[in-house]
Amino acid sequence: METFFYNEIYNNEKEHWWYSTRRKIVHKLIRKYLPEEKGLKILDVGCGGGLLSQELHRYGQVVCIDPAEEAINFARARGVNAEKFSIIDYKKEGGFDCVVALDVLEHCNDDLSAIKNIYNLLKPGGIAIIFVPALNCFWGEQDVVSHHKRRYTAKELLNKFKNAGFKPITQSYFNFFLSPVIYASRKLRNIIKTSSKSELAYNNFILNKIGKIIFGLEYFLIPRIRFPFGVSLLGVYKK
Repeated sequence: METFFYNEIYNNEKEHWWYSTRRKIVHKLIRKYLPEEKGLKILDVGCGGGLLSQELHRYGQVVCIDPAEEAINFARARGVNAEKFSIIDYKKEGGFDCVVALDVLEHCNDDLSAIKNIYNLLKPGGIAIIFVPALNCFWGEQDVVSHHKRRYTAKELLNKFKNAGFKPITQSYFNFFLSPVIYASRKLRNIIKTSSKSELAYNNFILNKIGKIIFGLEYFLIPRIRFPFGVSLLGVYKK
């Protein structure tokens, strides 16, 4: 990920429609699929600005890892126990109840090795909460500045987790309602060759309110409904 992007995440993730609703979805999934919500041991992979890691402390002990020094510094500034590791290189004793990896696997050259390590880090019965970008038709400048290697289909992601030994609990595309707008805006940016900026730079108060309302609808529907497509893909998998 481009260095400037970490600063943008840190400054915007609290209120931005994407990051704020995404965190709410993670909390909802933890409450639904981990019946004992206190005293959990959670690993947050790819902690970004560290705000999610900070919030996860309500459930118990949290460790976050990220290969980028900028992300580690921001997480530590929020009082989070952060260590500089990639998910492939993190080989410490596991026993985690939950591993959260939001938009991480697409950065890995060998995503299957990353998934297998997530499996090893979980205790039996533990769960992995995974978000990844979906479908190549949504490829755009955001993927470039984020240094993405790929986007995923539901079948591809499901097969990789099954091959690593996981039992799928639920999986769905999401960011469905906004997908036509995002598709059009990314194709337009590809055509006019705009400068390399993250999509955070194009947000404003009005767009943010609209995004929160529309994307917020999906918070209430996930995981009860499975969307047929979307800009992103989420899955919960059990060891």
